[in-house]
Formats: sequence, C-alpha cells, structure tokens
Amino acid sequence: MSAQRIAGRYAKSLIELAQEQGKLDAVTENIKHFQASVQNRDLQLLLASPIVSTPKKQAALSALFGNYDELTSAFIKIVTDKRREEALPAIADEYLAQYRAMKGISTVKLTSATPLEQSAVDAIKSKLVAQGLTTANIELEQEVDPELLGGFVLEVGDRFYDASAKAQLATLRKEFTGNPYEKAIR
Repeated sequence: MSAQRIAGRYAKSLIELAQEQGKLDAVTENIKHFQASVQNRDLQLLLASPIVSTPKKQAALSALFGNYDELTSAFIKIVTDKRREEALPAIADEYLAQYRAMKGISTVKLTSATPLEQSAVDAIKSKLVAQGLTTANIELEQEVDPELLGGFVLEVGDRFYDASAKAQLATLRKEFTGNPYEKAIR
C-alpha cells in the first residue's frame, strides 16, 4: 500500500475519532506542533531508522510529545506499535489537509520582496475571494525573498501566480534575446 494511502487512512481515522470525542481543536493544535517538530532532521532519522527498536522510539516520542492530548499521544503510540512511525510526518500533513478541507480553509503562500503592510495583504485576500480562487476563510503564510526585487508571488493550492519584478525582467530578457529585425535563414 502506498505511503499516501496509509497517511490518508490514518489521518481520516484520527479526525473522525477527535470529532466523536469533541477534541478536534486540541488534536489539531498537537498535530500542527508535531508537523513543525518533524522538520528536525534528527527526528526524521529517528523515525526512519530500522536500527532503533520500537520501544526506544516510543520512549523518545513520549519524552518529546508527552504533553499532548491523550488522544494524540495514544494515536502516536498506536502508529509506532504498528511499525508505521516513518509515516507520521505524512500522516500529520494529510491530517491538516483533511482538516482544512473539512473546515473550508484555503491555504495561500504569499512571497514578497519586502514585508507587506496589512492593508496590501487584506486587498490580496479580498481579490482572491472575489475571483473565487479561495474560500473566505484563508490561512495565509507570508515569506520575504529579497531576490524577487519587487512585486509578489502567490501559491494558491496548485496554482502559481508570479507578479514579481524578477519574473518580468526574465520575460523581457527572453524577448530581447531574439532579434525580430534579423531574418532567420534556414
């Protein structure tokens, strides 16, 4: 079975169980924290290691995430008992994707050359909603990349909008590379 299908099934089970027990918000916060934590390379290596025994992995995970809600802690233990701990990062990603879909939350990544004022961010959000590209509930992640020189880059789901000065200069450079006045002889 593919890792994506495994992650989807475990994530769906956790969401449904959290809803039944009325712990959806607590579990979601735990999963967000877990997702941020597994960006650590050492933790990734621990989860993927076939050398480290399951009890040692459970002890490490318990020490790191023992303050989580009991449902989340039990879920992590069950996944490690089933020897699927390597899938935990993918399960966390899938859980948050399913949670956002369930709550109607659109995720948008906004990268700009300099930090944007809140009014500009609000204008971009309202434009996205007005054009039907997102729902009214937007989770916005902002980044600053000085290499863009100006403008911004938006990632909305699988769509990519590049309104940066860097992209416009690259387009101009490409247009000026060819000389339209010189006839191409073939």
